[in-house]
Amino acid sequence: MTSAPLVSPAPARSLAPREHGAYGQLGLPLVAGLALGRPGIAAFGLTIAWIAAFLAHEPVLVLLGQRGKKARTQDGPRAARRLVWLGAAMVLSGCVFLIFTPAEARLALVPPVLLGLVVMAFVWRKEEKTAAGEIIAAAALSGAGFPVALASGVALFPAAVAWIVWTTAFLMSTLAVRAVIARAKHEGKATLVAAYVATISLGAASVILALRGALPMAAPIAVAPFVVLSLAVTVLPVHTRHLRRIGWGLIGASVATLGILVATLR
Repeated sequence: MTSAPLVSPAPARSLAPREHGAYGQLGLPLVAGLALGRPGIAAFGLTIAWIAAFLAHEPVLVLLGQRGKKARTQDGPRAARRLVWLGAAMVLSGCVFLIFTPAEARLALVPPVLLGLVVMAFVWRKEEKTAAGEIIAAAALSGAGFPVALASGVALFPAAVAWIVWTTAFLMSTLAVRAVIARAKHEGKATLVAAYVATISLGAASVILALRGALPMAAPIAVAPFVVLSLAVTVLPVHTRHLRRIGWGLIGASVATLGILVATLR
């Protein structure tokens, strides 16, 4: 008599954020904010709070049913428990930041939080994957490093410059990747032209503002890796099968930008 084969249970779905590019859009500005100054308990507390808020993204989507009814039914209770733990971590570490940080850093928390609320509105309306949704999300994620830098003792101007650089860089890369996808789907040239014009305009604007003294020369230098990469994937006929290589290129550009910011603004 033969026994029936054992069927292994299906692995539980991951509740980690699926948007891999968002890890870099949050992580590298946070590292920059810490590396530009001398971080203490306040800066690390806020960093933990930002990470907890980021990790809550996928559980929220599951509970909202945006990963499907099956995911909400099967994984909803686990997502709810995860959200409670992450919420507790966010509140506790956020309180550490508020207690030990100067008033200037507390005020600097307002802009990225407001942007985060706008992102949540896009999520609620299922418009997070639109061009506007992705751009605002990139600005919100990169803005996390702004109050962290101030909490680390960085002056307001260099901290703001770092945020401007990251937001500009991620805007370019977001439009460039969308242009590659639009070209592969034969969706017209509007996205391609927008990516090309935005990259040229933003790159030129950073140089002009630096020459006029409105920005340090570090700004156009730090943006340069993204200008080169975005123009390359916009001008050259890059196929979507090379998106992984583009992703690695974006990681390289981000690391280069991080190094330039730390070397020039610290």
